[in-house]
Amino acid sequence: MAMVRLKMIVSYDGSAYCGWQRQRDPIPTVQSMLEKATGEIVNHPVTVLGSSRTDTGVHARGQVAQMTVDTHLDPRRLRMAINSRLPSDIVIHRIEEAEPDFDIRQARSKRYRYVVWNQRDRSVFYRHYVYHFWHTVDLARMQEACGRFVGRHDFAAFQGAGGDRDTTEREIFHCGIHQRGPIIIFAVEGSGFLYHMVRTMVGTVLEIGRNQGDPAEIDHILASKNRALAGPCAPASGLCLEWIRF
Repeated sequence: MAMVRLKMIVSYDGSAYCGWQRQRDPIPTVQSMLEKATGEIVNHPVTVLGSSRTDTGVHARGQVAQMTVDTHLDPRRLRMAINSRLPSDIVIHRIEEAEPDFDIRQARSKRYRYVVWNQRDRSVFYRHYVYHFWHTVDLARMQEACGRFVGRHDFAAFQGAGGDRDTTEREIFHCGIHQRGPIIIFAVEGSGFLYHMVRTMVGTVLEIGRNQGDPAEIDHILASKNRALAGPCAPASGLCLEWIRF
């Protein structure tokens, strides 16, 4: 049988995992779970590459991954077989044969969503998927702050310690925030993101929303390239990778 390169769309609840990227055993990661389940089906070691290395506790609706396998199963049957071996918090939505020139590293844009529970009492049922931020906030100020991220900037001030990217410049195509009852939703689409970048953007916008700074300070923080001037890194639980486009 010939080796075939496959593209997958994967969703997962990241609460129980130390991020996407494989680590030493027995540390649980999404990549290692997918590789184990697939290897059991195709009877050979498999490497699953993801387009986005989500952090510990971060979720995904539309992670894109690729792998090369030797199997007689068509993509539909292979998907069903792998899903039967995966835990309930990971599911493959689609598997298809990839184009010969498909490269998981060449994403054009990615969209993340961050959800905040903005009420005095914490949420019992959404606790794994939101950040409980009970302070009173000014939505208009936060919307203005979000707009200042749009464009190509150096996001060094919003990168967490340990980031290893060659350049800290990124282009943001859209960044907005809105509120529905106690739920505040921050959404950002960009060419790519640095380590902890989205969560630090959220932490900074929330501080501005509670009158701990002016929206115009976003420009100063970006220009400074100084992490100490940005806000706190919001918890992982509220963050979800929505989709990736190539």
